Amino acid sequence: MKQTNGVPYLIKFIWFIGLIALAIIAFNLDNQIQQSASETYSLLPVIWTKLVISIIFGLYISLIIVKKWSIKVNFSLLWCVAIPSLILSVAFPILASLSLSGHLPGIVESSPISFGLQKIFSMNIIGIIAGLTIILSFFNTQSSKVEH
Repeated sequence: MKQTNGVPYLIKFIWFIGLIALAIIAFNLDNQIQQSASETYSLLPVIWTKLVISIIFGLYISLIIVKKWSIKVNFSLLWCVAIPSLILSVAFPILASLSLSGHLPGIVESSPISFGLQKIFSMNIIGIIAGLTIILSFFNTQSSKVEH
C-alpha cells in the first residue's frame, strides 16, 4: 500500500480554519462599524468597510487557488477582469464619499448609473472578484498561448 502525504490536507485544513477566522473577524468588525454608524448617522464607514472586507475575502480565496507563487502576469485577466472589477467595486464608495461631502453634482447623484452602482456594490461579489483576479493575474499558471 502506498502511503499518502498528509501535508496538502493539512494546508487546506489550515486555510479553511483561516477562512472561518477571517469571517468571524469581518463579521465583528462589520457589526462594530454599523453600531458606530447608527450612533453617528454616518454610513460612509459602513460602505468603505464592506468594500475592504470583500476585497480581502477575494485575496484570501486566491491563496488556495494559486499553485505556483512565481510572478507571471496574465495581462488579459488583469486588464479585462481585475482592473474593471476593481474600478466597479470602488466606484460607489467614491460616489458616496463625494455626495456626502457635497462635491457631486445632483444630476450624477440621481442618475440611473448611480443606482446601478449601488445595486452592484450591495452584492459584494465584485470586490471579491477584484481581489481574487488581481492575485490570479499576477501569478498566472496557465500558458499565454491560445489553442484553436
